[in-house]
Amino acid sequence: MKTKPLTFSDAIEQVLLNNWYYAPLKLIYKEFSKYRKKTGKTPDNTIQERVQRDKKFTKIGHWVYALTEYLNKLPKEKEAKTEIEKKERIHSRIQGMLIEIWNMNWYDTYTPDVNWIFWNKQIWNLTTIKKIPSFTYEKIINDSIKFVDVIWFNERWFPAQLIEVENSTDFRAGFIKMNEIQDFLAKFLFIAPEKRRTKFETEKNKTAFKNIKDRCLFQTYEFVENWYNNQIESKKFKNFS
Repeated sequence: MKTKPLTFSDAIEQVLLNNWYYAPLKLIYKEFSKYRKKTGKTPDNTIQERVQRDKKFTKIGHWVYALTEYLNKLPKEKEAKTEIEKKERIHSRIQGMLIEIWNMNWYDTYTPDVNWIFWNKQIWNLTTIKKIPSFTYEKIINDSIKFVDVIWFNERWFPAQLIEVENSTDFRAGFIKMNEIQDFLAKFLFIAPEKRRTKFETEKNKTAFKNIKDRCLFQTYEFVENWYNNQIESKKFKNFS
């Protein structure tokens, strides 16, 4: 007996079930074809229409959708009481924003952190890549690159930007990771409180990092927050263009 193909909504549901009940729209587009062939002239538009209109799905973030039936199973942020917990909350919030910024621009994202929460969503489940593509030697990826806080990939799955969020740890470890792929045309971004800029500059200007120093940039938490909010606003206006 011939099996009836899944509907668009059914295929989206399978994507969400296999990503802990929620996913960014970018990931839904990527994974959809595992469960149903994309048909029609604009299948991605159809997918977007389904997640927005079918009551089976609920929007839980900017272009992030969950299965309505499983909303009670989504992670919840706990109150940050200790200084360590507060720093971790800031770290995870910035990582979450950085991941969503790149997702909003329809590129792929990666983080090694599987447990941290960003507005009641695990940041791991917001990424579109769970394992770093083999763009270079496995030893370099496994010993260094896979531990970078956030990686933005381009359309060819090469790293476009490697990002480290530095609350209080030494910048040196981050520079060592970045230095490993100096032969690739990637940019390196460090996010930290403004008061740590001098420490960043000192580390960047060490001889060991002379080959990448011009590609290493420093930005603050406030910069990322403004960037994130501006991205959301710009996407709203784009809907009317």
